Amino acid sequence: MTETILRLLTRLSEAGDDAILPGELAAPFFGPVFDRLLAKRVLVELAPLSDWEVCDACECGLPCRPIRKAGDAFRAECPLDCRQDTDLTEEDLRVFGIGAAALASVIGAAAGFGAATKLAAEKVWRLGDTPSGRAVFLALEPAALTGEGIAASLRQAAQGSDITILAPNLPAEATRRHYDAGFHLIETLELLKPASNVLGAAIDDAALAPVPLAPVLRVRRATAEVQWDGRSVILSRQIFPVFERLLEKALSRDPVASQAHVEGTTAREAKDLIRELRAAFRNAGFTDAESKALIETVRNRGYRLGVPASEIVVEG
Repeated sequence: MTETILRLLTRLSEAGDDAILPGELAAPFFGPVFDRLLAKRVLVELAPLSDWEVCDACECGLPCRPIRKAGDAFRAECPLDCRQDTDLTEEDLRVFGIGAAALASVIGAAAGFGAATKLAAEKVWRLGDTPSGRAVFLALEPAALTGEGIAASLRQAAQGSDITILAPNLPAEATRRHYDAGFHLIETLELLKPASNVLGAAIDDAALAPVPLAPVLRVRRATAEVQWDGRSVILSRQIFPVFERLLEKALSRDPVASQAHVEGTTAREAKDLIRELRAAFRNAGFTDAESKALIETVRNRGYRLGVPASEIVVEG
């Protein structure tokens, strides 16, 4: 994909507060778009460089080479071998800091969001909402999405809306946690496409929602039938209300049904009801592992369906 200044800054911003854009990388992008980013404080010009890295395999022992002015140009001189001197331009010496909040605002504008971005958690911004009501968040650093409690913070900020997160490539464990939380996670660089607009890039808002898949779990209340993974079971009228309690919670903001909630269907203990419910699935041909994957035990809290709400269809 053609590199754009916005893609480059997004990639560099993964370094966090230390992220900078050196002049040698910036030079190809100098022009109107670059100037707009300076005006918006996405880029902040810092003091020019006064030293340069040492040459490869040099034995001078210096941590860096001083830069000296040589006429209209500049030179980083090697104290041991003048043939290793590096000629530099004034542009090479320029260096820019990256304003994370301002960059988040510009990425939001590239996605077509008109409202100002809001800080939803530390270094995580809410860019706006799609026409379907999905809340879209942006994290520029992987660390912003790997801490404890981030899922709860984003749910609170979303106020009940479905959630899409634009982010860098995350560690596998963090990706799994956000998936389990029901979030739609997209790598930001996959979305930023070159465009002939004032920012030089755009995001297709259609890509901000997950592609609808065929439902994994289908429930027909009229017949007490549950279809899962291409197989079907018809539950008895005694045990189907227990499944309905789990279903009710699966479609709510908190998918975990407490023991008391499960026991509300009868005077029997929750553990016995769940055991009987799982047995009904085993009797229909599901393995013990499959029945426990569909009806999960949440330690010290209760039980839940192992299928996200987006993959459940309920019929009357």
